[in-house]
Amino acid sequence: MTLSNIAGTVATMLGVAFIWPQVIRVYARQSVEGIAPSAHLIGLIGTPMWFTYALTTDSMPMTLSNLNIEIAIIALMAMLVRKKATPLWKPVVASILTVVFCVTFAFVSPTVVGMAGVLIGTPAILPQVWRAIRTEHLHGVSVASNVLLASMGAGWFVYGLSIGDPVVSYPNLVLVPSASYIAWRAWRSRHVPLAVAAV
Repeated sequence: MTLSNIAGTVATMLGVAFIWPQVIRVYARQSVEGIAPSAHLIGLIGTPMWFTYALTTDSMPMTLSNLNIEIAIIALMAMLVRKKATPLWKPVVASILTVVFCVTFAFVSPTVVGMAGVLIGTPAILPQVWRAIRTEHLHGVSVASNVLLASMGAGWFVYGLSIGDPVVSYPNLVLVPSASYIAWRAWRSRHVPLAVAAV
């Protein structure tokens, strides 16, 4: 078994798992407090681009991971719309335009779709980082999801390096520290006030 097979398998498993604690938390608590809708809207656009790139380059690990992520993002967007954190027209228009773009460019140049995924998908986490910087109220944000996300990013980074594909590896240089910071801030938002009150 090669390094790329191991890294791809680990990253795929983490890609399948990472987002579901966030979905479960949002639905179980019926709360989107602390969640940046724009981060998931950008993810709704970027993930199909990664999915299309994976299909056109025959990368089964990336295909499975991104299909799973898109399903979870749709579930999160449904709750964000339901809680009036974002209007319905935004995810609908974004989805339609993204599908048209992906279908068109999948046949023209898969590299264009992959690069668009990098340019759009890489900064998707930044609105959530900004939200984590600005507020202590992150009770709707899943610590587990962000720890798994950082781990997944490390896996994709190694996978991308092992297959010589910078489109796969380099975006994770942003993802890993960002997800780690969000996880820390979300954990802190639930534990530090208790510790301070006890002193």
